[in-house]
Amino acid sequence: MPPHGDPPAGRRIRLQPEPGAVRRRTAWRRVWGLCAALTGIAMLLLGAAGLSIVPGLIEDEKAFVTATACTASPSSHDDCLRSFDATVTRTVIREQVKTSEYTLYLNGPTRVPRSIDMGDSEPLLKRLRPGDGVTVTMWRDYATAVRQGKVSQETADTPEGEPVFVCALALAVICGGAYGLYAGGTAVSRSRRHAVRGLPAILVTRGKEAAGAALCALPALVVGDFTNVPVMLVVWLGLLPLVRWVVQRQQQRSTGRHARP
Repeated sequence: MPPHGDPPAGRRIRLQPEPGAVRRRTAWRRVWGLCAALTGIAMLLLGAAGLSIVPGLIEDEKAFVTATACTASPSSHDDCLRSFDATVTRTVIREQVKTSEYTLYLNGPTRVPRSIDMGDSEPLLKRLRPGDGVTVTMWRDYATAVRQGKVSQETADTPEGEPVFVCALALAVICGGAYGLYAGGTAVSRSRRHAVRGLPAILVTRGKEAAGAALCALPALVVGDFTNVPVMLVVWLGLLPLVRWVVQRQQQRSTGRHARP
């Protein structure tokens, strides 16, 4: 038999924190929980706003693909391709392993932007020198192509691909916002309990699931580049159960404290 007052063998003693420490921990959890919840709400609103403009971007992309050259006297509402003459002021070509820059700087009419992301040095950008005259093709506010003589190069300034990119970014932001709201709300609503017992391991699990769901926007983005936004959303939703299964498998194999329910 163990001595009087000693706990039985194999049992853990949970030491209760001091009341002052509990109050400080409670206040701290309420503060960071409130900040996390507000940040989560802001991210959810931002992600929802991003998704709300995707249909308009899809329409813009379709209109651009079907656009033709303007007639002799186009109306102000025509979504046609206009041409403007401009002069090259300088070019920037930086080809690096991680980051590259292909920028053309111009001087021309007000409609023509002062700098254009060309996307590549071929076939025209590397040939241009300051003072060269070029023709810039504009669609709405986009400088879609630059031509000099018979050599033309499409730029990176087009609405093509914007719906898929904005949708993927919005999905990732929504995942982060949902977790921030969940974690912050949990910390605020149960701040005193967590101050005594510590944060629950379920927050770590949900965080891994949210991070995995956000990362799934990348393969969905790749698929969307070759298809369209609806297919991209189907791919992203189809990957979510896989993320949950992987996280659960990892939790089952883990022997650390986060493996406990």
